[in-house]
Amino acid sequence: MAQPERAMRIVLIDDDRMVLETITLSWPDPADQFDTFESFEALKTLLYSPGFADVDCVILDLQLPDASGSQILTEIRKLSDVPILMLSGWGDTEFRADLINRGIDDYVLKPASAKELHARVSRLTKRSKGLPAVELPDTIAIGGLSYLPKDRGLRHGLQFTELTHAEAKLLEALISAGGKPVARNDLYHQAFGRPYREGEKVLETYISRLRQKLEDLENGSGNSLQTARGIGYRLATGSL
Repeated sequence: MAQPERAMRIVLIDDDRMVLETITLSWPDPADQFDTFESFEALKTLLYSPGFADVDCVILDLQLPDASGSQILTEIRKLSDVPILMLSGWGDTEFRADLINRGIDDYVLKPASAKELHARVSRLTKRSKGLPAVELPDTIAIGGLSYLPKDRGLRHGLQFTELTHAEAKLLEALISAGGKPVARNDLYHQAFGRPYREGEKVLETYISRLRQKLEDLENGSGNSLQTARGIGYRLATGSL
């Protein structure tokens, strides 16, 4: 018999009280717990406390009266790998790509329904808390580099490069495929906890970022991440 899903603890940060009330009062699952904040200053009490380790997901507005969403994102990432969903009424493709590179896990344009946010937060939380489909060894060779799943980073000699949560999940999905192509939609589910939406380039941004991190550690390693035309991407078997 399947076990009931654990209620989520969600931090919601937005300076618009109406947005806070609309999301929390319309949230599909009344068992989920919300901690709501209207400023970065108000968030600090929880952020710098042991209780922040119990948070399952953060929904963060892009602009607050005392700090930008990107500034708060940087501060959270110093302390935690909790999934972060950025909520905003604007932002072009380049700007969203920059936020992804900084460590957000999803980006939603306002107005967004509580039902949509619940679905996205649920996926992010399951991805974050769930066990990998394939048990990975402590060290995985990628050409002359080593990927360390427990440390969530790449090593080459004395050099070490940390990956974001989504970058690590993406790389692990490609590693687990053993050199076979992984479909675009499957990679979206693995790395971002949601399906691919026609026309978006989030995956391409992450692949480019991963290639650059590999290349920065060892010249030529970026070529191991290959495009499988019409399908998705693969990690060349010769690099495993």
